[in-house]
Amino acid sequence: MSLPVTRCRSSSVLLAALLVGALVTGCGATHHVRSGGTLDVSVNEWRVTPGNVDAHAGVLEIVVHNSGRLAHDLVISHDGVRVAATPPIMPGHDVDMVASVQAGSYLMYSSMVNDQATGVYGTLHVG
Repeated sequence: MSLPVTRCRSSSVLLAALLVGALVTGCGATHHVRSGGTLDVSVNEWRVTPGNVDAHAGVLEIVVHNSGRLAHDLVISHDGVRVAATPPIMPGHDVDMVASVQAGSYLMYSSMVNDQATGVYGTLHVG
């Protein structure tokens, strides 16, 4: 009788390991925005995608899509100072945002209370 339970537990552990591996691999990829290009960002209850972005200094046009089931926003900050932010975005909607960025590292995050609890953020590197 214990074999089916053990087999299910082994399958569950294997599935969990595969999911964690896929998430870690996906989170490590860096998206590069060419000079004068537009950055497409998706925000949902669990993440900002892409999570790592490289861009050039200057004006950065960003299209933010809410792919979640709740309202989200996107804030870009540098050393704790907001550089740009969207209003709350309803599920399935897009908002255009323009940010003027200089060289440095910026935090991209949703400032909605639930999003901060689940760690909805990404990094924007400007060179």
